[in-house]
Amino acid sequence: MFNWLLTHTPLLYLTQSLWRDEAFSVLVAQRPVSWIAQSVTFEPPVYYTMLHYWIKLFGTSEIAVRSLSLLGFALATGVVIHWSETLFKKSWLSIVLPLLFFLNPMLIYYAFEVRTYGWYIFFATLSMYTYIERRWRLYILATILGFYTHSYFLIVPFVQVIHWLLTKKLSPRRLRDPFVRASLINGLFILPWLIRIAQVSAKLKNSWYFPVDFHLIASVVGNIFLGYEGTPWYLWDYTAALSVGLILLFVTALRNKEHKQIALYFFLAVFAPIILVISVSFIKPLFVNRYLIPVTIAEVFLLVYALDAMRNRRLQKVLGVSFILFSLAFNLWYPNKHPKVDIARTFTEINALAGTRDVILAQSPLILFESIYYSADPSRVYLYNPNGSAFPWYVGDAIFDPKKQAYDLPPYPMQAFLVNIDGSYSVAYSTTPPL
Repeated sequence: MFNWLLTHTPLLYLTQSLWRDEAFSVLVAQRPVSWIAQSVTFEPPVYYTMLHYWIKLFGTSEIAVRSLSLLGFALATGVVIHWSETLFKKSWLSIVLPLLFFLNPMLIYYAFEVRTYGWYIFFATLSMYTYIERRWRLYILATILGFYTHSYFLIVPFVQVIHWLLTKKLSPRRLRDPFVRASLINGLFILPWLIRIAQVSAKLKNSWYFPVDFHLIASVVGNIFLGYEGTPWYLWDYTAALSVGLILLFVTALRNKEHKQIALYFFLAVFAPIILVISVSFIKPLFVNRYLIPVTIAEVFLLVYALDAMRNRRLQKVLGVSFILFSLAFNLWYPNKHPKVDIARTFTEINALAGTRDVILAQSPLILFESIYYSADPSRVYLYNPNGSAFPWYVGDAIFDPKKQAYDLPPYPMQAFLVNIDGSYSVAYSTTPPL
């Protein structure tokens, strides 16, 4: 039973091997805070700084480093529980909303990653809450910290500005609204990092982002709700159908006369970022599911407002329970359909077999950071680069040491453990031809 829980539920996300970006996070966080603030190119420093001190307290095991992200998600869930009681009071929907949030497959998957996403979820949720509830000091704090956690956080205040412009009457007095002052303060604090991004934006000419296509456009709403990015391959048609169903429900939410302005906010928070990012991606690919996590949060809220707009209470309850059960079932079905490479097992073998003079050669930059993280002796890990290829910046060039490259295999009796991106490995060495 315990083994089933570890392989067929989101507990797999907690215990499986770290993948490249997660290992990068740990390696960055192990450096001095001053280095983090100055040297990480595009990614803001708040999360890495928190992880730096978290590691000092709890260590670098998979569970330890993932627990920080879980804490962010737990705090976000706490905000949603409190907010749902404010929005729906004694209605049963005040229970449905936190359940759908906590069980959402996209949110729960990234809540376990050793990346910014758990805290991205928290700050985005807190910014939405404080904007709607007009708690401006906390709004400023949440928005600034959110942006310095993930650069795509900009979509959150972007939507809020659009919503404010659409829902406020044109008047000179509108400029004295506390939201205007809050937005100006946010802008002043965000501007320095935007300038920094602009200064290094030339790197974006070479990127790993994939261009958008018809499958993505037709499925995007469902994909963002589920966190689906193409694995397993056969879900595209299902997520396209889910997208149609969700869009119909989301339009229904706008009929909610009692909560029309709030429903409009979440409607904009779903569709404005999607339209903006996909439109720009036709020129320069920028779309990544997980970068649009605030859209997922808005989808959950908008879904509940769609239920609230239904006059047929029986249908409302059937759909509400159905979405809860669907989310629960998907979380039990999906985890082992896209597991991370079990690189920890690979290095259990390598660490046991490697001699004191042997080296470990990562065959690709895409497996280098995992190799460093899992090696018993990181000083013996090198990037095997016989062709002298340039290191891709988007893999994490900030922590790549050009001196840690090998252009040839070591001479016998030294051995090299060559690690492949699929987690397999081989042993090789060079021999001196006889005289």
